[in-house]
Amino acid sequence: MHQDAKTRAAWDELPSGLHLAVEDVLGDVVIEASSQSDGFSPGSADRVRTASGSRAFVKAVDRLRHSGTYDLHRRELAVMERITAGVSAPRLLGSYVTDEWVGLVLEDIEGAHPGAAADGRDVDAVLDALAGFPRSAAGDPAVLPDAAAEFAGDAEGWRRLEAEGVIGELPEWVQGAYDRILAAADRVAEATAGEHLQHLDCRADNVILDRDGVAWIIDWPWAGIGARWTDGACYLFDVRMRGEAIDVEEVLGRHPLFDGVADADIDSLIAALTGGYLFKSRLPAPPGMPTLREFQRQEALTGIAWLQERWA
Repeated sequence: MHQDAKTRAAWDELPSGLHLAVEDVLGDVVIEASSQSDGFSPGSADRVRTASGSRAFVKAVDRLRHSGTYDLHRRELAVMERITAGVSAPRLLGSYVTDEWVGLVLEDIEGAHPGAAADGRDVDAVLDALAGFPRSAAGDPAVLPDAAAEFAGDAEGWRRLEAEGVIGELPEWVQGAYDRILAAADRVAEATAGEHLQHLDCRADNVILDRDGVAWIIDWPWAGIGARWTDGACYLFDVRMRGEAIDVEEVLGRHPLFDGVADADIDSLIAALTGGYLFKSRLPAPPGMPTLREFQRQEALTGIAWLQERWA
C-alpha cells in the first residue's frame, strides 16, 4: 500500500545525531540513501549504503511531529529486541532513541513485495514463513500483548456501529446476516487464543520476497501472542483485497499452517476484522496518513464479500 511520498521525512531531514548513530552501527560513512514510499507511517524509511558497501534499512520518526508513530517505533524496537534468529524477519542492527527521535537500524533485505503478478504465486512462500513463527512466552504485555484481546477489540466495531445507528446504512447482505456476523465476531477471542508469536499486520507491503523466493516479514509494532494460523488468515484477507487470482479457500484447505483450524474460527476472525475495519473507516484520518481510512473501507468490503461467499 502506497502513501503520499510527501508525508515521509527524507534522510537529509533527520538529525545529525541519528546519522552518526547509523554510521557508528555500520562502521562507515553513509554515502547513499534511497527513500521508500510503501506503507502508512509518516516516519522516514531509507535504504542506506556506506562507502565500503555495507547496507541497512533505517526507519525513524520525530515525536514532536508524530507522537503516535514515535510510540509505535519504540514498541517495534522492543519487539525486534526479542525476536529470535529462527523468525524470518530482518535483524535489528542498532537503534537511536532520544526524547524527540527514535530510529531503528535493520538488516536490509533486497527483494520485492509479494503479489506483483497478482496470480497467487507468492502466497505459499509467505505462509511458509509465517508457519515458522515459534511458540513464545507472553512476557511483557506492553510489548507482546494477547492477540485474542486485540481481535476482540476489532469485534467491538460492530456494536459501536450499532450504537451509532448506522447498521441500516451498510450493504443489504450485512443487514440480513447481522446477527450471524455478530455471533461469529463475538467468539473471536476463543477462536484466536494461542501461544505463538504473531505479526498481526500481515499484508503484502509488510513482506519482502528475497532473490531466493524466501519471504521476510517486516514492520513489527503490532506483534503479539496468539493462535499460529491468524497471521496466515490475515494475509489471505489481504490477498483477496488486492484481487490476486487464487482461490484462498483452496489454500485454507491444503496449507499446513491451517491444519486442524475449524471453519467457524476462520469465520470468527474475518467477522471481527471486518467490524473493526468498518468502524475505523468512518473515523477522521490520522495526521500524515491520508489514505488509511479508504484502505480500511476496502478491507471491510473485502471481509463482507468473503463471509458472504463462505456462507452462501
